[in-house]
Amino acid sequence: MELFALDLGNKQTKLKSAKAEYVWPSQILNRADQPQQLSSFKTNDHLHDFNVPFDPNTWAWGPDLASLRLDDYLQDTLMHQDRYINDAFKLLANFALGVLAKDFPVAKKEILEVIVVAGVPTDDYQSQAQRDALGAVLKGQHQVELDGQTYTIRVTKVLIIPQPVGTFYELLLDDQANVVRDELLDEKVGIVDVGGGTVLVDTLLNFGLDLRDRRQYATGANDLYEAIASQIEGSVSLYQVEKLVRTGLPTHEFAYQFSKNHVVDVTALVAKEITNFSQRLVRNLKSTFKDIQTIDTLIMTGGAANLIDQKVITDFFETALFLPDSELANVRGFYKYGLTKLEGESHG
Repeated sequence: MELFALDLGNKQTKLKSAKAEYVWPSQILNRADQPQQLSSFKTNDHLHDFNVPFDPNTWAWGPDLASLRLDDYLQDTLMHQDRYINDAFKLLANFALGVLAKDFPVAKKEILEVIVVAGVPTDDYQSQAQRDALGAVLKGQHQVELDGQTYTIRVTKVLIIPQPVGTFYELLLDDQANVVRDELLDEKVGIVDVGGGTVLVDTLLNFGLDLRDRRQYATGANDLYEAIASQIEGSVSLYQVEKLVRTGLPTHEFAYQFSKNHVVDVTALVAKEITNFSQRLVRNLKSTFKDIQTIDTLIMTGGAANLIDQKVITDFFETALFLPDSELANVRGFYKYGLTKLEGESHG
């Protein structure tokens, strides 16, 4: 029995198995919407073709989907209601299983049996209907054709947990699921998960969710990208704005490329909007945590946590903890959570 962990975010999809980790965008492209290539000279090695029995189309998905510059044709899974019953989400979930399965040779010839751990926002976790909808998408047998090779996966069990639990387990446990930071078990821990579509603020107290100090805000990184895009003259793509922000972070130099001959320096604009985004986050935290002094540890995590101006946050809470691999923290924690369940079953 193998273990798959899925973090199917609004902007990024993070995947983990015993073999590999992946971070891919949460958009897919119908190959029918892609112009036919005139030759084989120019190919994108980072895009893959996917087919599933319940959909007649061939779909492209991969880590560098934005490089095609076909933004108007991308199928986006970013939404705040009924996400798990959306057709694009169902495709994305099946493709994700296929990506993880391709690293296991048995999936080519037989049926790969797996347990899946998936995380959802706390609001979704509290809804039985939402959990049932996601479970229905993931559980059962899946057949995914990836670049012409068919992989068969049978999901025997789906474990759905609140997203903040993922980051908590990532800090609490080592890679063998041994407790390495047991002090967290007795602390009041605030977890701020900054994603593409939402900011989730949760509190764990005595290893349980404290439903008083928690909120979900629809002010994720997409708000930052929209604010930047609205101030760049011309026809601007949100996907390209996201790409320029992420690629410019190491040097803090940002440029929007309309073409190779038309590149606009937007460094000052991006810096200003990152500050605004960070200050808005602090206002939301002040609204959520009525008494921030009662928080022992404040953890900043999520796929967009690295976009935040850390000084703005530490001025509010000086010992805030920024995880170095924040975009992978949840999915790694989901995987560790799954390991504890497998260990419990083996001793049960």
